[in-house]
Amino acid sequence: MLGGMSLQLGTVTALWRYPVKAMLGERLRTAGLTAHGLAGDRRLALLDPESGEFVTAIQPRLYQTVLRCAAAVDQGGVRIDLPDGGSVHSTAPGTDAALSAYVGRPVTLGPAPVPASVFLGAPVHLLTTATLKRLAVENPRGLAEPERYRPNLLIDTGGDGFPENDWIGREVRIGDEAVLRVVAGAPRCAIPTMTHGALPRDPEALRVVRRANTIPAQPGRDPEPVAGGYAEVVRVGSIAEGDPVRA
Repeated sequence: MLGGMSLQLGTVTALWRYPVKAMLGERLRTAGLTAHGLAGDRRLALLDPESGEFVTAIQPRLYQTVLRCAAAVDQGGVRIDLPDGGSVHSTAPGTDAALSAYVGRPVTLGPAPVPASVFLGAPVHLLTTATLKRLAVENPRGLAEPERYRPNLLIDTGGDGFPENDWIGREVRIGDEAVLRVVAGAPRCAIPTMTHGALPRDPEALRVVRRANTIPAQPGRDPEPVAGGYAEVVRVGSIAEGDPVRA
């Protein structure tokens, strides 16, 4: 409750942004929260001219190839590191040709569609340590790496379970300025099962969610595997590791 008594839900323990949709992102210590999500998050995407579509999880082979690249914001734009150790830059000539050669088909890098990073207009993805702990218990590997689930904010809540389920429809304050409203749980597809940089493929990464937390992501939706939550921005501000998260 803003302006009065508030309940501390947890603490921000990690921040990530993903400058190019479908690529690995970069971990941050601080970030600006804008009306469109974290500053610099998912502002670019690869277009597949053959289909006329931006690369998404519905193109699993192409998505998996792109997911081996890592993107980071710099002063001039976005640097993209390729798996072979090379890199290209979003503003450099020849970038489309280099990326096309890497993925093995023509692609172009450009502004991401709006909203490219969101579920039902909510651009910030939250995930808790409690959810990861529960998924790790369910996984035969005994692990549930946050990078597989691609959150913007990882929140240390202690315990285990799926606390984000109870946040749907509620506002949360991050630090002293930023306010989010959690509008839905985060439905899961095959993306967490894919190779993420050094993380190997893990088919159980989706199965454990399905077994442990199949619920409607929003009232009125059919049950689906959910882990985490999507939030819209109520108030912009700066956020940082260590910030308290309050209801």
